[in-house]
Amino acid sequence: MDSTGHPKVALLFPGQHAEAAAVLGRAFIDDPLISAIIGGVTDAGARAERMARLFSVILAEQCHSGQPVLGVIDDRRVGAVAIIEQVERPSSSAATIVRGLSMMPEMIRAAGFSGLLRAISTLDTLLKNRPAEPHIYLNVLGVEPDLQRRHFGVALLDYLRDQAAMRPDLAGVYLETATEANVAYYTHVGYQVIGEIRPLGVRVWRMLQPRT
Repeated sequence: MDSTGHPKVALLFPGQHAEAAAVLGRAFIDDPLISAIIGGVTDAGARAERMARLFSVILAEQCHSGQPVLGVIDDRRVGAVAIIEQVERPSSSAATIVRGLSMMPEMIRAAGFSGLLRAISTLDTLLKNRPAEPHIYLNVLGVEPDLQRRHFGVALLDYLRDQAAMRPDLAGVYLETATEANVAYYTHVGYQVIGEIRPLGVRVWRMLQPRT
């Protein structure tokens, strides 16, 4: 938080990634797409733990590729996390998979071999439907459940909007969401639905906040 009490965005360093993964596991506990990737885990605690392992793999790849992880710190704890990247042109799924080969053993431990196959299928669909223009990709945004409604998510979205505004070469900020309630949330802050896709049969909205 800054001196006025408003949420302040900070870089999250690798030493904070385990905590960030746990936050995301709890934040996405009911997300339809992540649930479909990890499979039929009915116990909420076990599902959050499996999701945290999956996000640990994503964060490790994020660190390896040199892309930033943003967050909001509240009382010395990670309260919100945003995994982002700058996309000059969408990667092919094959190139992305080859780049992530070193992470596959961890991915199998997180989601099982069938979960790995579902993750690859999902990634392939998402990559094929990215905007062609250069953009900031908001891969993941999650807020610790007991810290929601304190505008941590809005602070991260505002930060990304401002970053895009300084870059005339970027089309804006792009994201996908599989949670219908999030569509109104993102629309309220300037995102527009630009299409829908159905990885693993899950309805996913594609949304873009044009650079202003």
